[in-house]
Amino acid sequence: MDWFHSLSGNGTDAATKRTRSLAILVVWSIWCERNARIFNAQEKSITTIVNEIKDVARIWGTAGAEHLAALVAPIFSE
Repeated sequence: MDWFHSLSGNGTDAATKRTRSLAILVVWSIWCERNARIFNAQEKSITTIVNEIKDVARIWGTAGAEHLAALVAPIFSE
């Protein structure tokens, strides 16, 4: 877990919480894609994976992940 703390910080401020939420989402998405490729012989493009991460981040923000919602709106509005 040291890698996670060095990536996202050890604080409890809003920026740290945003970074942690986004890191969890990205790692989870990569893990799911890895499993799909290994166990189901299915493969998504990088663009599709990134778009899915953006979509899930928006959903998390809408569902109440306030710290992530603040990050998602300006970055993913492209």
